Amino acid sequence: MNMMSGANLRRGLSVVGAVAVLLLVWGMAFASGGGEAAGGHGGGHGSNQMVDLMYRVINFALLVIILFIVVKKTSVKDFFANRREEIKKNFDELNEKKVLAERHYQELEKKLKDFESSRNEILAQYRAEGNAERDRIIAEAEQRSKQIIEQAELTIKREIQSSGERMKREILDSAARQAQEILAREMKDTDQDHLVDEFIKSIEKVEKLH
Repeated sequence: MNMMSGANLRRGLSVVGAVAVLLLVWGMAFASGGGEAAGGHGGGHGSNQMVDLMYRVINFALLVIILFIVVKKTSVKDFFANRREEIKKNFDELNEKKVLAERHYQELEKKLKDFESSRNEILAQYRAEGNAERDRIIAEAEQRSKQIIEQAELTIKREIQSSGERMKREILDSAARQAQEILAREMKDTDQDHLVDEFIKSIEKVEKLH
């Protein structure tokens, strides 16, 4: 825009200068012709015409220059007005871009906060699920251990009970054999039969009690 205004100024000045030169040349030529034509009438009259023409040329040149300056000032005023509008437009665009940038920044900040919140929620959920799974495994292990211990205790009790029954029967059988041997050596046959029967009945009663 500045380059264009400078070019217009130079162009206008060139036009004004050319017009002024043409008017000056034309005036001088006219004055010269008028002086030759009026030579017989007297040099004073031709000189007056020359001065009058020069005034006319100068006035016209000044008028052209004034008109050019007025037009140029108007152009300069328009230039500054346009420049002011352009600056205002650029400023408004910068403000709009600033608002958009701030809005975009706020959106990114909100997304970041939402991501942090989601991440914390996901971690808390995984942590809770992990704790629940750990508690479930521990509970199952404790239950299984309890079942194994109860089964082992039951097996031990059964083994002890079975061993006790076997030992009891073996002791009774051994005592019966020893009693029969003693009775066989020391008593008669009738007494022996009677005692054996009584002893067998006693053993049967004992077995019934257990």
